[in-house]
Amino acid sequence: MTVTDHDEAEPRPAPAPPRPRRATRAPAAPAARFEPGPVAAARHRNPTWVVAGVLLVILSALGGVLLFTSSDERTAVLVAAADLRPGATVQESDLRIERVAVPAGVRTIPAGDAGDLVGRHATGAVPAGTMLAPAMFTADVPLGPDEVVVGAALDPGEAPLTQLQVGAPVELLDVTAAGLGAAAAVTEAATTLGTGTVWAAEPVATGQLWVSVRVPRDVGLAVAVAAAADRLRVVLVGGAG
Repeated sequence: MTVTDHDEAEPRPAPAPPRPRRATRAPAAPAARFEPGPVAAARHRNPTWVVAGVLLVILSALGGVLLFTSSDERTAVLVAAADLRPGATVQESDLRIERVAVPAGVRTIPAGDAGDLVGRHATGAVPAGTMLAPAMFTADVPLGPDEVVVGAALDPGEAPLTQLQVGAPVELLDVTAAGLGAAAAVTEAATTLGTGTVWAAEPVATGQLWVSVRVPRDVGLAVAVAAAADRLRVVLVGGAG
C-alpha cells in the first residue's frame, strides 16, 4: 500500500523573465538654422562697351584688307583667252582678266578698256595667254587683197635696238644654225624671206618685243613659220628707225 504525502508542496511556476527596458533616446540636437544672404543683383552690360567692341573688330578687319590691298602691286590687265589670227575681230570671249605685276615702261591694256578693244582687229597672230598691248590691235585693216599682217614676239638681239617706228621698212630673215665641227663655233645661215613695213612694235612683259609687219601673203606665211620655230630676225632697211 502506497502512502501519498499530501503535505508535499506542489511545484511553483517559474517566474516570468524580466521585460527588457526600452533604450532611452537622447534628445535630438536642434537643426542648424540657415540664414539666406541677400541675392546678388544681375549684372547689366554696358551697351556702349558692347558697341565699341564690335566697332573695334570691324575696324581691325578693314585695316587688314586695306593693308593687303596697298601692298599688292599687281594690276588687272587684259590677256588673250584664245588664239587670235592676223586681222581677226576681237570678241568678248577672246579676252580675260589677269592680275599681274607690270614692269615699268611696258604698255598694257587695263581691264576696264575691254569694251573699247572689242571690235578692233589683231595686227598679227596673238597666242592665247599673251598679255595684250595697244599696238597689237587696230581699228581697221586697210590691207590689199594679197596682203597680210604677221606678228611675232622677238627676244633681245632678234630685232634692232633702235625703236621700230610704224611704217619703217624692214627685211625679214629666216636664220638656221649650222655647226662647223665639234670644237668649232656654231654659225648662223640667214635666208631672206622678203620685205615689209612695220605695222606695230611694242615691248611686252616677258622682256620681248612684239613686232607686227605688213607683208605680201606668201611672205607672211614663211614669216609665220620662221617665228613659230624661233628663227625669225627683223632688220631695218635703209637706216630707217
